[in-house]
Amino acid sequence: MTKSPLTIPTPLALPILLALAFPLSAEAEPEAPLQPAQTLQEFKVQSEAIYLAAQGRDVALRNLQYLSDQIGNRISGSKALEQAVEWSATEMAKGGLVVTKQPVQVPHWVRGAESATILAPIEQPLNLLGLGMTVGGDVEADVVVLTNFEALETTDVKGKIVLFDVPFTTYGETVQFRLNGPSLVAKHGGVGMLLRSVTTESLDSPHTGTLKYDEAHPKIPAAALSIEDATWMHRLYDGGIPVRVRMSLGAKHHGMVTSHNVIADLPGTDRAEEAVLVGCHLDSWDVGQGAQDDGAGCMIAWDAVQLLKDLGLQTRRTIRVVLFTAEENGIWGGRAYADERFDDFQLVAALESDSGNGIADGFRIDLGGFEDEEIKAQILGRTVAMEVALRPAGLVNLSPGYSGADVGFSVRKGVPGFGLNHDTSTYWPIHHTDADTFEKVVPEDLAHNVGLMAAAVYYLAQVEEPLTGQAWLAE
Repeated sequence: MTKSPLTIPTPLALPILLALAFPLSAEAEPEAPLQPAQTLQEFKVQSEAIYLAAQGRDVALRNLQYLSDQIGNRISGSKALEQAVEWSATEMAKGGLVVTKQPVQVPHWVRGAESATILAPIEQPLNLLGLGMTVGGDVEADVVVLTNFEALETTDVKGKIVLFDVPFTTYGETVQFRLNGPSLVAKHGGVGMLLRSVTTESLDSPHTGTLKYDEAHPKIPAAALSIEDATWMHRLYDGGIPVRVRMSLGAKHHGMVTSHNVIADLPGTDRAEEAVLVGCHLDSWDVGQGAQDDGAGCMIAWDAVQLLKDLGLQTRRTIRVVLFTAEENGIWGGRAYADERFDDFQLVAALESDSGNGIADGFRIDLGGFEDEEIKAQILGRTVAMEVALRPAGLVNLSPGYSGADVGFSVRKGVPGFGLNHDTSTYWPIHHTDADTFEKVVPEDLAHNVGLMAAAVYYLAQVEEPLTGQAWLAE
């Protein structure tokens, strides 16, 4: 299905407009609750009503401001993350959701002081951020600049620092140098790794993010440079000018500690044993405020469900919000949920928002848990009605793609996944940096995204036949 420009839903009939004339707080409920939808036309009306209600409230924005300004960045193992856990659990319970906390063992990694200096051909400080989960250490060595992994097989990197200067293509493709680069460099004798930040553009801002050490090879210090510093050293190297760098990383690992997934349910009616899951990750890196990654996603997921409750829209299926913990450095919360809580309900869909707050045009449909191509085709066929039902809520695109890291573990068990498809043009430049702060969040985009997510959750939790109903699967 192709994308088309976003449109604002047309006005509703006067009675519904009057019912939604005043903004709703997390505590307020409408005087006349909207009636449950059953037909496609009723779903279209409800989608528009839900969407417009989201435009008239600022609950998500106020909660995001509190999370960003008064709690701040929230790396796993930090007091700030557990403060965010307690705050969100308390506020969700105040809003009338049924809240539990799932203990999850997560790593406690602390960045420490870090610095780097280019020593030759001139001496000058470099702008860097240690990669998440890196080991600490002091390294001084000549630099070899590479643009792909294959070059490690033909280039002598023993005793050297390897800089991967790889321009951004897609996140999934380019991030492999961050994830796997350190161990591959160590395998070939390198003593440190530097990385051009995984981003589309830079204002001399390095981007952190996790790495994955292969236990078969030594663990070497690894850090990200700004695009400006990486390309500068690349030009020197290509010109045959020796480049030497000294870097010092103070990172330390403090073992595993207990964090929590925050789980909040809006119970269903006649099919309460089935559920629609909507998630995000509450943790962030230890830079910036974690406003876009993934504070905004959590407010979208949380307020989408709170909005439905405030509108009096009790759905047939249970709706479960999960604010996952420790996604950034290993997706620990998503994995623990799929291992320990997956069987709480028969999940019929799992939705996630984890790519900022850019205005969303629809959802990426993830059927990675299904092997049979005929079943995949039939599920996609069933989403046609969903697309029609959600057009009044601003949906213009449903197409195959990635749902999200945290819900991915559940999706791979045979649950249709839906990733909110944000415009990421302003996201990648601040992703995993000190610049991920609240003032960059556009309130109107946040309200739009809440409305679209809420309408989608409502449809999936209320529609008569789920995308993968047992009767249908038996056909």
